Amino acid sequence: MSAYLWTMVIGSALIFVLYGLRCAKAVRLPQLRSRAWRTALLAFLFAILFGTVLSRVGYAVLTQELDFEYEGIEAFSTLLIFEEFGSPHLSFFCGAVGVCLGVLLAGRLAAKGTAFIRMDAFAPFGALLVALFRLGELFFEIYGLGRTLPKDSPLSFFPFAVKITDAGGYESWRWAICVLSALFALVWAAVAFFRLRSRGRAGFGFTLTVFFLSLTQILCESLRTTGIMWLFVHAEQLLCAVVLLIVMLVWILKSGKDMPLLRRWAPLAALILCAGLLVALEFAIDGKLFNIPLPVSYLVMCAVLVAISFAGAAAARRWNTAKAA
Repeated sequence: MSAYLWTMVIGSALIFVLYGLRCAKAVRLPQLRSRAWRTALLAFLFAILFGTVLSRVGYAVLTQELDFEYEGIEAFSTLLIFEEFGSPHLSFFCGAVGVCLGVLLAGRLAAKGTAFIRMDAFAPFGALLVALFRLGELFFEIYGLGRTLPKDSPLSFFPFAVKITDAGGYESWRWAICVLSALFALVWAAVAFFRLRSRGRAGFGFTLTVFFLSLTQILCESLRTTGIMWLFVHAEQLLCAVVLLIVMLVWILKSGKDMPLLRRWAPLAALILCAGLLVALEFAIDGKLFNIPLPVSYLVMCAVLVAISFAGAAAARRWNTAKAA
């Protein structure tokens, strides 16, 4: 477990160094560049603190892993005992929320009115952190993997699959979903860095990054065979859907007030309709509704997610251009 811990800490530190370089480069006054570096260091420390605490507490809340023998601060402290740090007893979603809160707080302490500008600067590096921690799931045998591949499958090799050995010594190849999730994050990191730099109003790059990373996680969480489960539903998949709804509402409420009602709220209506389709597909994947082959279900899910991406892009573009209105 120490290999995982050191890899994540060193990798995160390097990513925050890159974030500091970007902040320092964005500040044209030499006397303010040291403040940019202090902000990056503070963001790193806050991200570790909030991300670690919220990932563990969030897991305990989502799984109802609470010890009622203790009260007050003693009960809270029991949640922070990491017997197997980085094991599935952490919530990736809640940890990501903690990291964002840490960076946001560091930005607010650095200078008033620049918090969301700094969050835009952090967006590609946040995506890199997602890729790093998803790839880190390879340290664990089954966590972050999908279903078993058919015997003699031509895709039975890394990075498509990972070989695991069960308690009985039987070897099998499982889909490497954590690698797929990391690839999505790396692609978006490149998009955020090269295409969203200094474009539009404050918060545009960050909200767009949050939206599309959450969108791809809906597919990746569905493909997993482990995780925080509520019956047959992945809890973090639902939380990602809630994030999509919140971000979409922010975009719509802050723009298009002079538009016809139907046109203004059309992206949200499309999102809700697609969310209903995703729920039906999850029932189909679990065998509780319809009789659709599994590959077809996931192909339809990808098509639905693409439709959501178009609706989100339209709402985001409208919000971004509303500044001049």
